[in-house]
Amino acid sequence: MNLELNDRAPARFAGGAAVDNQHAGAGDINHARPDISANRRRAKAMKFLRRCRSYLLPSAPRIGAIQLATGAALVIAPFSGATWHWYLVALFGYFMHGCIGHSIGYHRYFAHRSFTAPKWAEVLFTFCGALGCVGPPLAWSFMHRRHHARPDQNGDPYTAHLYPRPHWRALFLGDYRPGYSEKRLRRVLRNQPLQRVVHRYYFGIVGGYALALLAIDWYLFLFGWAVPVALTLWISALDAYAAHHWGYRNYQTRDASRNLWWMALLFWGEGWHNNHHARPGDWNFRQRWWEFDIGAMVITAMGLRPFAADKKPATIHESRREGIGEA
Repeated sequence: MNLELNDRAPARFAGGAAVDNQHAGAGDINHARPDISANRRRAKAMKFLRRCRSYLLPSAPRIGAIQLATGAALVIAPFSGATWHWYLVALFGYFMHGCIGHSIGYHRYFAHRSFTAPKWAEVLFTFCGALGCVGPPLAWSFMHRRHHARPDQNGDPYTAHLYPRPHWRALFLGDYRPGYSEKRLRRVLRNQPLQRVVHRYYFGIVGGYALALLAIDWYLFLFGWAVPVALTLWISALDAYAAHHWGYRNYQTRDASRNLWWMALLFWGEGWHNNHHARPGDWNFRQRWWEFDIGAMVITAMGLRPFAADKKPATIHESRREGIGEA
């Protein structure tokens, strides 16, 4: 009698195997099922990290908070018992943040591209200005160009210009409307790695620098960072307001820009504001022989190559002779 060999198990064993397979399959399903609680914890962690990262991005209100805090440090500094050497450190810090970073770097180079600079100078401008707490270079440049596009009109990010009389918001940088998140700025940052890093981690860079100085010495933090930053922020805010309200005009412009000699001395030549609005692409704000522009002198001393200035616009006096009244 021929018996056919069959690999299949007998029915009673086959049923048991089927049951075992069902239990195994059920176990596999339970094992493969995602852990809902773990996913929720992961989602919360990612949300927290994104929130922390958002605190590193530039923000006008946070810059305004730094302005108030460093302003308090400026008041405290004379009572700190520091020697005169520390005041020299503060003046040097104001020169680096206010002149090299803000006036020459952010304003004349990044915003108006009025001269060419090698890579080392661009890096110097970037960090001197960024550590001076006026914001990242390209974000500040976009805000300033918008100011030139609509000066003293609706849409001017320096809203203090629109007030009919002095107001506390006129000297508060946190009230400015910089438009940091606009798409055009993101497209520009995509092609510039250094500026993208400075923009994304702006307050991390500033906070790390300030904490490092504080860890070294309290006086170094106070006179090497807080006081220079306060001078840069408060004087730049004063310049943005005062140079649109007081002073004289060399040129007929469509805004209320004025020239102030004392503001030019305080803020590295930025007080020749009417000259600048008449010729925004010029690296030198000086027009008359006695209008000294300290920032332009520093550009010359650094050996940078300014672009040739465009043809001068008609002065107010020439416009009056032609029958054009002053705005």
